[in-house]
Amino acid sequence: MFIIWKFETIILLFNLKKFTVYKNGVSIVVDFKKLKSKKAKPKSIDPLEIFRRLPKPEGINDLYTSQTEILQKWFERRNEQDIIIKLHTGGGKTLTGLLMAQSTQNETGEPVLYLAATTQLVQQTLEKADNLGISAVPYISGKPLDEDFVNGKAIMVATYKALFHGKSKFGIRGEANPQNVAAIILDDAHAAFSVIRDSFTLEVKKKENPSRYLELINLFRKSFKDIDRLGTLEDIVAGSDFSILEVPYWAWHDQLDAVREQLKAESDNFGLVWPLLRDQLHLCHALISKDSFTITPILPLVNAFPTFYEAPRKIYMSATIADDSEIIRTFDANPESVKGALQSRSLAGISERMILIPELMDFDFKKEQSERIIEWATSERGVGAVVLVPSDTAAKEWSNVASVAKGSTEVESLVTQLQQEKIKGPVVFANRYDGIDLPGDSCRILLMNGLPIGTSSYELFRASALYGGTTITRMIAQRIEQGIGRGARGAGDHCVILLMGRDISSWVAKDANFRFLTSATRAQLDMGIEVSKEIESARDLGQTIVRSIDRDKDWIEYHAETLAEQVDADETNDLYITLAKVERKVINLWNDGYHDKAISKLEQLINDDKYNLDIQMIGWFQQLAARIADRWGNRDRALDLQRQAFSNNRNLIRPRVLPPYRPLSVSQPQAKAIARKIGDYRLRQGFLQNFEEVVANLHKDASANQFEQALCDLASMLGFISERHDFSGEGPDVLWLLPNQVGLVIEAKSRKKEKNALTKSEHGQLLVAAEWFTTEYPSYECVRVSVHPKNQASRSAVAGASHALTYENLMSLVSDARLFLTTLSESQLSNEMLEAECNRLLEGSNLHSDRIANKYLVPFEVKS
Repeated sequence: MFIIWKFETIILLFNLKKFTVYKNGVSIVVDFKKLKSKKAKPKSIDPLEIFRRLPKPEGINDLYTSQTEILQKWFERRNEQDIIIKLHTGGGKTLTGLLMAQSTQNETGEPVLYLAATTQLVQQTLEKADNLGISAVPYISGKPLDEDFVNGKAIMVATYKALFHGKSKFGIRGEANPQNVAAIILDDAHAAFSVIRDSFTLEVKKKENPSRYLELINLFRKSFKDIDRLGTLEDIVAGSDFSILEVPYWAWHDQLDAVREQLKAESDNFGLVWPLLRDQLHLCHALISKDSFTITPILPLVNAFPTFYEAPRKIYMSATIADDSEIIRTFDANPESVKGALQSRSLAGISERMILIPELMDFDFKKEQSERIIEWATSERGVGAVVLVPSDTAAKEWSNVASVAKGSTEVESLVTQLQQEKIKGPVVFANRYDGIDLPGDSCRILLMNGLPIGTSSYELFRASALYGGTTITRMIAQRIEQGIGRGARGAGDHCVILLMGRDISSWVAKDANFRFLTSATRAQLDMGIEVSKEIESARDLGQTIVRSIDRDKDWIEYHAETLAEQVDADETNDLYITLAKVERKVINLWNDGYHDKAISKLEQLINDDKYNLDIQMIGWFQQLAARIADRWGNRDRALDLQRQAFSNNRNLIRPRVLPPYRPLSVSQPQAKAIARKIGDYRLRQGFLQNFEEVVANLHKDASANQFEQALCDLASMLGFISERHDFSGEGPDVLWLLPNQVGLVIEAKSRKKEKNALTKSEHGQLLVAAEWFTTEYPSYECVRVSVHPKNQASRSAVAGASHALTYENLMSLVSDARLFLTTLSESQLSNEMLEAECNRLLEGSNLHSDRIANKYLVPFEVKS
């Protein structure tokens, strides 16, 4: 007869896989592990059967329908080298990935590697595996790869950085015996794009190594002088200009040996990157900012890692983002696999999000009100509140009311404390739109302040080079999706999202941007816009937020019903896939020495009318072709291609010989142009926010670049055609073309002190610009304009026939434009009737193209 001695002992020893009982006072140990091994069936390779056999931790009884659907589809296609899995944030990607990893390990008996974006996510994955009874081991820095992983007995969980660096324990190409794996699971693959690029990016930081920073820049001073950018370069080096300059690729190619020699002397400082770049510098951008000299590949050179590149199975676990083409650009994934991504139509994993946009509400929302909201949430309601901002500089603005997370270690610590509800915040995270999971009460209010445009030199460079095109719009859309996904992690979770700032408010209000978001986010934003329209005061806003936190039944039902009606499977955009496919193929051809084939592939894409590429992207691809031709040694062809590229996209590198100028054309009346601009916004308040964002840079402390761009954008909002065209001093800083065959040729002396008159030299620049305009636009009347503190010129300037747009009159113009555009935007008229109303208002307005010059411009007078 068996007698149980102590209940507590049974529980304790059971956790050790043993059960202690007593017979006649003698203890007997029953080894359940041994009993299990005696009756063990052959290991299953079906992930659903694997899950059925596993012990179920508390909170997991069965798989979501979406998980079951995905696992079945994957099992049928498991031998494809690249498979993309798309599940909603919180839809159980980690469990799904672990089951696929276990299935592969059972089938092959070979190592399987599971990658996550951060060490915190690695730990979460290991805990999940342990709870399920799946054998998993961590990657440990400074130690050999775990034997259980190497022998195919345990899944290794590591960060992306553990694999992708120049001293990788997994091996890099050219080394003996790189680690082979049967499969790699890439969790949150969409969050790894910047991590992978960072692994291939070498930065010589001015603060840490000022002499090397300057020595590298000095190699290229002449090349910048040749393209009239030496002044900009010097301002950047001095720290007064925040823009990013790319070293002209022809100069970069000429100086590769000198660059290599300089960096070789510093190789110990770049040990994790240098082995990946030292033989591939020609495949890189060289970027100069006020803080660093950055070298980063055009596309990440992932083929340097045989463990990854030659893995028989690569499984990309991604959230449901609208554009998956970056998986091709970053990982060199099979484009057909991206098109055939596995996804479910189930709503499982879609969290409840109340997205509110205070700037689009019918009251003047101040930052102080948002500060009170997050303080109220944490102190009075006891729930977590988080602020996401695009940069460290923006984070400092919240330091008086919130803890600012500085550096990766502090970020992980604060995230853990929020998750464990040891703190409620508010906490501010800078440029952390992915890799942070804050479920439940750890974050009930998420405030996104500012448009997430990126902060790295490469991100800012690409945003500038492709400004105005859809590529950057897609990138911003993805970051917004990732950001709003931080605060609600799956079905049953809920969060209030506040989108703050003129830039992000106007972005989400514009119709053209909506198509770059997933259907779930579009539906939640539409709900948010409708709710925002009903809110008339800060009090209303507070009460609306409370309804989400207090689980108001009407709100919950409204959200659920609207989501079910509007959410559908997101279709893959074939154009974006094609662009990424061609760009990646071209880099691979170039890397393999097939220069001519690479250039031909780009030209075929550019010349194929069916793709209807925007001119920014055409220019980008033409510049890539020019870069390849130059490296090939065909400099005449390179120059011709670069001239074409610059003609299409003036944000790119100016060629040494300028292309012929293409005159602009005025294609529509002023009223029609204004009405069309306003009509582009699904919520017209967004247009007004965009206007305010533009005119905020029309002041004497703005940089020349900011001021000139704002003048250019203001003209567009007033229904005129405009451009910036000062190259080699031949054109004006800004050109406004009015519908009545009048051109305002504008030189912007925005930073000039009020007491200083217009000089002879400054007026000479205006005269040269006017001469250029007369040549290019012979049928137009030329009005010479200088933005100047006062309408005073020196006697030697002889500026009597030129005009000043004084600061005072510029502010008057802005004020009149604000009133005019506000009246139109708030008129509630349909897009069809808006043009007629605009015509009517223009007839009595000084903004009319016939009157604007006479009203706001004044002749220069000789300073006494």
